[in-house]
Amino acid sequence: MDENKKLEFRGSSFMALVPFAIFIVITIALSFFNAADTNMMIGAGVIGLLVGMFFAKNLNDYWDVILEGLGSKVAMTAVMLWLVVGIYGNILNRGQIVEGLVWLSVKIHVSGAAFTVAAFIFAAVFAMATGSGFGTISTMSFILYPAGILLGSNPAVLAGAILSGAAVGDNIAPVSDTAIIASSSQEYQNREGVADIGSTVKTRAKFVVIAGVISIILFFIFGGAGEATDAEQAEMLLAQYQNPKGLLLLIPTILVIALAIKGINIFAALGTGIITASVIGLAAGLFPASALFSMKDGVISGAIPEGVAGMTTVSIVLILVVAMGNMLVKSGCMEAIVDWMNNTIIKTPRGAEVAIWVLATIFGILIAAINTIANICVAPFVNAVGKKNNLHPYRRTDILATTICSFPFFLPFGGCVLLLLGGISSMMDTYPFLPKLGGADMMFTTFYSWAIWIVMLIVCLTGWGRAFEGENGEYIPAKEMKKNK
Repeated sequence: MDENKKLEFRGSSFMALVPFAIFIVITIALSFFNAADTNMMIGAGVIGLLVGMFFAKNLNDYWDVILEGLGSKVAMTAVMLWLVVGIYGNILNRGQIVEGLVWLSVKIHVSGAAFTVAAFIFAAVFAMATGSGFGTISTMSFILYPAGILLGSNPAVLAGAILSGAAVGDNIAPVSDTAIIASSSQEYQNREGVADIGSTVKTRAKFVVIAGVISIILFFIFGGAGEATDAEQAEMLLAQYQNPKGLLLLIPTILVIALAIKGINIFAALGTGIITASVIGLAAGLFPASALFSMKDGVISGAIPEGVAGMTTVSIVLILVVAMGNMLVKSGCMEAIVDWMNNTIIKTPRGAEVAIWVLATIFGILIAAINTIANICVAPFVNAVGKKNNLHPYRRTDILATTICSFPFFLPFGGCVLLLLGGISSMMDTYPFLPKLGGADMMFTTFYSWAIWIVMLIVCLTGWGRAFEGENGEYIPAKEMKKNK
């Protein structure tokens, strides 16, 4: 299909929304029924595209646009990053970094509210290291939750601290799926390319730090309302999961973050992290070579194949949504939607940022089962609104990456909350002293997610950190833009 040719639909260009609408409706339904299966989401995307073709005037043009979107640089960049991150995160998971953090908590003798604060910080560190919010929740809750209960932490606040720590990692880690999607989906309008992951991490760090400090204060105030039941039993529990050598894997974590922020190619940064983590893990005896790759009786296992496998289905969801987004652009539907929003709702850069914040919030609520999918779905609209109002890709990325990690982390039907509750339920037989929690108990104790959501609203309203795109894609702060005028 000719690059400048418009993809036409029967009725109007808004019929290009049909595939996306089918995908969204099925995905939201799965989320509300606690059945968020990515394979079914892939099926929903495929069904949507098949139904959509009956509204296209030219089938060949329709499928040319779809295939162009499937193989776009935006989609393939995100997919390749996910595959690399999958390997990197799995290596760190096998390197006993959790055991290192547990050892540190024992050495500093924390309990009650202080332990709740420590749980938040340790969960955040682990999430920043591995880039996996779900992985953080499932791993840290298994160790920190029962120990915290024994040491006098408030159950609901402790659970909120673990969820909050996972959200911090999703917000700021250059290896998190949230950071990858948010940055790789925000395109420049005056030059080729998308937002650089390391640079966006740097520009939103101040917002995350403010929300983090607020959270620490709240966790310290409310986190110790429980009654210490058995400090000795807590120490015995924690003793099973201690290995100071695990802290050595903070080295590749810091290295990857530093290289990314410095502007080094993210693939080079991650590659360096993988090599460093592997060398340290093997040399320190944290895992054997077979933990990376092994084959027994024809069965392949290890961090490398399992890391790739863990990212496969969500990668397919991503490229399907990118293809749908490309269709919305080529048909003129996206432009019509954004023009309507600009003329009736947005009108100013502040309005554009608030609109992005609202869109991220709505999609985060509707698809709370997996915030990654919510991020994927809303990203094309954020990109279009931001480009129309000349907001720099970094700015769009910052608002999206932070806001999308708010509601999915504390809504009762959110995937993060359900994962945590499932983990606690599975431990009840082993640790009968654990109190039962309901889905709504963490609604207002996941302090970080609330804090970052409110902070970003204030950021959008006040224009703090607002930046526009220059003629050649330069990052121009709003204050400098006013001076030049």
